[in-house]
Amino acid sequence: MTWVIVSFIVVAVVLWGWFSSNLILMQERCPIQALPGAFGLPFETVSFHAEDGVRLSGWFVPAARPTEITLILCHGWGANRSDILFGTVFLQKRGGYNLFYFDFRNHGDSGGTRSSLIGYERLDLEAAIRCVKEQWPDRSRRVALFGLSMGGANALSVAAKHPEIEAVVAESPFSSFNGVVIRFARLFHHVPRFPLVDITLLFTKIRLGMNPEVHSPIHHIDKISPRPIFLIQGDRDARMPPSEGERLFAKAKEPKTLWTIPGADHGEPGQVAGKEYEDRILEFYKNVFEK
Repeated sequence: MTWVIVSFIVVAVVLWGWFSSNLILMQERCPIQALPGAFGLPFETVSFHAEDGVRLSGWFVPAARPTEITLILCHGWGANRSDILFGTVFLQKRGGYNLFYFDFRNHGDSGGTRSSLIGYERLDLEAAIRCVKEQWPDRSRRVALFGLSMGGANALSVAAKHPEIEAVVAESPFSSFNGVVIRFARLFHHVPRFPLVDITLLFTKIRLGMNPEVHSPIHHIDKISPRPIFLIQGDRDARMPPSEGERLFAKAKEPKTLWTIPGADHGEPGQVAGKEYEDRILEFYKNVFEK
């Protein structure tokens, strides 16, 4: 009888681990909702590859006047480059920067069949950096990053290892892979950490063949200094609560800025703060590139 109970437990653990890890690794792709042309912006569509061979899709949006500065924009989990396009066209129109949008793997029009939040997505961002440097060298002599949520976390992690990145704006990034999985399990699925989420994390690592936690920005953000960081968050954001930004801010070294926007939920800082949101970000980049 004991072996029956043990077998049942083993099967239950495997089934739960496989099912729950799928919630991280797999998600339904959202279609591209708009092109830069809808905002009156010229653009080039580009296809490039990550180091592990995954095909990625992107847009290069040139500035109205020639500039050697390009901002690379990184969308959030479950979204795509068109989602971040809506709130960032001001960086070209008002800021005068070249913009590069791309889809992370398993998102939008990019290839790949699995997501890892930050484990393999960092390869996608590194590929985007190489792409702009190789295809538009005169327009990308100077590069900075802008990221939202998952994109913000990857921007911070990758910038720490790439000194050519001059600055990072990260809106609502998570500090830790393990932490965000634990929080989402509690918020959206009412699942306790022990033992269920621990099983989820274990199966995720096994199926990915690596541990995404080691790439979490909390372990690397202090290496970005002396390049500046601008962290933005909403005080009503339950997905990426203010404590996430505060934790990252505490670990980061100067120069650093943290702006918590009252009344803003996840993805709402730009909508709630309006023109001040644009003005502060533009001022941040201006201070970086006019030195």
